[in-house]
Amino acid sequence: MLNIKRAKRKVARKLTPYFLKELFRWLNIYTKITGKGIGKEELKAFEDLSRYVIEIFYRTYKHGSIWTTLFVPSELIFAMKLYPFSLEIAAALSSKFGQSSHSLAEADMAAIPTDVCSFHRTALGNAYMGVYPRPLFLAGTSTICDSNIKTIKICESITGKKSMIIDVPYEMNDNSVKYLTNQLISLTKCLEEITGKKMEKHSLAEAIDLSNQAREKMLELNHVRLDPLSPLAGGDGLGFMLPSHFLIGSENAVKFYTKMVEELKVIIASKRDNGEKADEKEIRLLWLELKPYFKADVFDKIENAGNTKIVFEEINHVYWDKLDPDKPYESLARKLISNHNNGPLENRLKVIKTLAKDYNVDGIIAFSTWGCRRNNAAIPTIKTELAREGYPLLNLDGDCVDDTNYMSGQIATRTEGFIEMLSARK
Repeated sequence: MLNIKRAKRKVARKLTPYFLKELFRWLNIYTKITGKGIGKEELKAFEDLSRYVIEIFYRTYKHGSIWTTLFVPSELIFAMKLYPFSLEIAAALSSKFGQSSHSLAEADMAAIPTDVCSFHRTALGNAYMGVYPRPLFLAGTSTICDSNIKTIKICESITGKKSMIIDVPYEMNDNSVKYLTNQLISLTKCLEEITGKKMEKHSLAEAIDLSNQAREKMLELNHVRLDPLSPLAGGDGLGFMLPSHFLIGSENAVKFYTKMVEELKVIIASKRDNGEKADEKEIRLLWLELKPYFKADVFDKIENAGNTKIVFEEINHVYWDKLDPDKPYESLARKLISNHNNGPLENRLKVIKTLAKDYNVDGIIAFSTWGCRRNNAAIPTIKTELAREGYPLLNLDGDCVDDTNYMSGQIATRTEGFIEMLSARK
């Protein structure tokens, strides 16, 4: 039996790198021929977003990339005409295409502890198998997740490429901003040295401007979603980490949010013209954290539990101020520090309470992925504090990438009880 398992793993190690490398090449050809993406057809903006991601991943395999963790400022990378490759997003895509089991098995063989976040375990498994595009440089931040640092350093040992960890301070003050600003300048110098490209002043100004344009459209989108007739619900908004962080600083992020806002406005106006009104009995929910990226039925369970709608997601809160084109590095430093998940838990609690009030929610659901110590340790305190404000919270245990840690029956039972309680309260 053991020999059979080893043989399967050996085959997987040979086939998985070929499969994932070829996947984006063929998806890129498909999207160019058909003009379609692989997203939801109800809203064309999602189709466009999937095409943007496929295109940039195709380019990373063709030209090489800067391996990053999610909060490394993409503005700097796009400004230098380079391509970011987010390890977490790549792990989510591996899960979406049903390849994460091979990656996790490889991580097990490399003695990566099983209690580590599955995003990072999957990313490391893929790195060991040689699945990812050729890295030119590796960059990570200390923001939110300690695994960022360890993952980048392990990838450095796997690839032999240089890396840099950006240490993000917890508190916003003049000294911390200056400290982080200098690091971002150093990151730019490292990229220049490694790639031979220069950071042109006008290119950086353009990336900052595009980032600001995307931010304005994000704020507009969040405002549009305040309307009870907004059709954007369920897990749809949980894919917005792609344009809001990975693609930020590019034209594609601006185009996605612009089209999403336009589509939602048209749909809402059409509903209102047809006499459709808000359902006062609808259970409105706020979602904390991310979602499973493999094929999962969590949103079907929530919908089947009653007349429910997830009206907003914590990750789509715009936590940063407009960037100053005259002080690009300082502005990006302030952006990183101002993340509401950075620093004391009070920062996050304040944002959650504000969102719950603004979106008039009846209850809150947190999806606690296995291995995320930052979130899982905070949930009991968050639940207690929100209860004092009159907002019940349901904590669902699961996993974003590893489907073996997902219990469909348990989620159904707990969700039904929670929605029944909220209905009785309402």
